[in-house]
Amino acid sequence: MADFYFRCRRDYDRADEELALAKPGLPNSTAFLTLSGYIDRRQGRWEAAEHDLRRAVELDPRSINAVNLLVDTYVLLRQFDQAMAGYDRAIAAGLEIPIIHLRRELIRFAKTGEVTILRQALAEAPPTLDVGGGETPLRIMLAIIDRDYKRAARELTASPRDNFQEVDFSFYYPRAWYEGIVARAAGNQVQAHEKFATARQIFQQRLTIKPNDARTLSVLAQVDAGLGEKERAIGEGRQAVDLMPFKRDAYDSVLVKQGLAQVYTWTGELDQALKILQELMKQPGYLSYGYLRVDPAWEPLRSDPRFNQFVESFKPKL
Repeated sequence: MADFYFRCRRDYDRADEELALAKPGLPNSTAFLTLSGYIDRRQGRWEAAEHDLRRAVELDPRSINAVNLLVDTYVLLRQFDQAMAGYDRAIAAGLEIPIIHLRRELIRFAKTGEVTILRQALAEAPPTLDVGGGETPLRIMLAIIDRDYKRAARELTASPRDNFQEVDFSFYYPRAWYEGIVARAAGNQVQAHEKFATARQIFQQRLTIKPNDARTLSVLAQVDAGLGEKERAIGEGRQAVDLMPFKRDAYDSVLVKQGLAQVYTWTGELDQALKILQELMKQPGYLSYGYLRVDPAWEPLRSDPRFNQFVESFKPKL
C-alpha cells in the first residue's frame, strides 16, 4: 500500500503512514528499507534516506535496487567519492555485472568532466549494453562532444529501442527527441524541426493521457524551444515548475527546474538560465561540475565568462 500511494498517487504522507504500520513486522527487510529511503528522498529527507538505504545494503549487499538507490542518493548529494565507494563495495560483495562498472565511471565523469573517462568506460562496456535505454544517450552525448554528428546518428540507429532514459532513470524520451538533438547539434535546422515536431506530438499524447504531468510538460517546453517557439516554451517551462514545487517533490522539482534552465539556454535568455543553474547547484540534484563543463546542452552558455567562472567554482580539488 505504501508503494501504491508513493508511485500511483504521489501521496507521500499516506505512504509514510502505511510504512509505519508495516515497520514493526519487517525489522530486517531490505525491500522495506529501500522503499522507505526512496520516499524519504522525494520529501527532501536526505539524511533519513541515506540511513535507510545504507542499512538496506548492509542487509543485502548484492541487492541491485538497494545499491543503486544508495549510490544514486550520494550522487544527488554530490558526494561522488561515497557513491563510487558504494559500487566498489557491491563489486567486492559479488555484484559483478557490466552496468555497475560503467555507472561507477559515469560518476567519476560527473565529478570531473573528463571525457576520456566516459570514452574509455563505454569502450570497455559490451557494445549492446543499454539498460533501460540509458547507455545510448551517453554514446550520443560523447559523439556530439567530439563533434562527430554522423557517429551520433549511427549510435542512435544502432539501438533497437524506441524510448530511452537519461541520468535519473525516471522518464522516457522518444527516439525523435534524440534525432532532433543530433540534427540541431549538426546544424541541420530542417531535420531538427521535423524531428522535434514528431517528439512534440508524442509528448502531447502523453499529456492527454496524464494531464498536468510536470516532467512531460517540462520536456515538451524544451522541444518547443528546439522548434523556436520561444514564448510558448518559456510559458510551458514555468508552468511545469509551478506544478512541481519543492515541497511537493524534492526530487522531481529539481529536474523540472533544470528543464526550465535548458529552455532559457536554448532561447537565448542566458541571464535567466544562469540564475536557475546557480540555484540548482545549491540543491541536491544530478547537475554537476562534469556535466556543466562539457555537456552540449549548455554549449550556448560557454561564451559567457560568468558561466565559465560559475562552473570553475565547482571544480573538484585535488
